[in-house]
Amino acid sequence: MTKNIVRQLKLPEGCSVESVFYGSGTLCISTQAGCHMACPFCASGRAGLMRNLSVQELEAQVELYPDIEIKRITLSGIGEPLSNLENVEHFISESKYPVSLTTSVPDASLLKKIIKLKHNGVMLSLHAGSFETHKKLIPKSDSLNLIFEAMTDIWGEISGNRKRKIGFNYLLFDGINDTDEEISAFIGKMLQFKEATVHLLLCNHVERSRFRSPDIDLFQEIYEKMRDAGLNVRRANNWRKEAEGGCGTLFLKTLQK
Repeated sequence: MTKNIVRQLKLPEGCSVESVFYGSGTLCISTQAGCHMACPFCASGRAGLMRNLSVQELEAQVELYPDIEIKRITLSGIGEPLSNLENVEHFISESKYPVSLTTSVPDASLLKKIIKLKHNGVMLSLHAGSFETHKKLIPKSDSLNLIFEAMTDIWGEISGNRKRKIGFNYLLFDGINDTDEEISAFIGKMLQFKEATVHLLLCNHVERSRFRSPDIDLFQEIYEKMRDAGLNVRRANNWRKEAEGGCGTLFLKTLQK
């Protein structure tokens, strides 16, 4: 399989949420109809938040792909999983597939609870090394300091294997969070979490968005800077960069009558 497959789950309100199957075997599903996090670079929250998806609606997204061999599921589509925690917990506990999730951390106090679930990975989308830039990019997130304080408290309580299932996402934006100062600040905060993985990402183009990725040479330079500082850093795979279903491109869609 060479392309992402995007399918829609119709909701009774007359709209639909999108999910996407990546050719690597990962199914990315949504946890909310819309999103309240208000990240200015992301298409998924442009319509705001309508409501949480039920456990049945989470499962129904998986059932949209009966013709495809699913190896794992990630709760990284539309919505913020920590804001639908009860249903997310239930889905993870009942799923026959390994389940990971991505959060922009609206409430740092919930991190301990989610990290101790039977998950296949928890990715924290931070995209910044400074308080100011983090607040600009993820305005409804808890503060960067509170997030790192919570993670410091958790780090001593979990095993090395569990630490390796934690990831920190850093999505690069030209002229915003790609400066030496911003990258150095992020590295400084990450040095105590070297067992975790940093996912260095280029942003996917979203219609009517002013956000762009830096050029590939700067991307490589930042990757090498993080790597040379001792961080376990990985670059995004191609599935998540496709125009169809790439990260940050899924929509809450109004159905045409």
